[in-house]
Amino acid sequence: MYFVIFLLIGLVLCYLIPFGPILAGGIVFALVIDHYRQTMHMREDIRDIKNHLGLMNKGEAKEYEMDKEYTQVDRLDSEEMDMINRRIEAELEKDNKNNKP
Repeated sequence: MYFVIFLLIGLVLCYLIPFGPILAGGIVFALVIDHYRQTMHMREDIRDIKNHLGLMNKGEAKEYEMDKEYTQVDRLDSEEMDMINRRIEAELEKDNKNNKP
């Protein structure tokens, strides 16, 4: 239904406005991007539900946890990032001391 309506609007734009095809192409591009964004949100929600219900296999669960950690780190403020960086540097120094002969 929506496709037919948008097709008619696009045809009218192409006929009446000199730059109508460019405008119609822009509208189609925006609709495709919006559909892709909505699909990505639905996939994230489905993964959250599968994880909550325990329906993921080991590989999917590991990938899900890594993605969650990555997005969580992406949203941290600078103070928390500095604290995490100091902790990682301390662990690396400790590993270097343990590995030296």
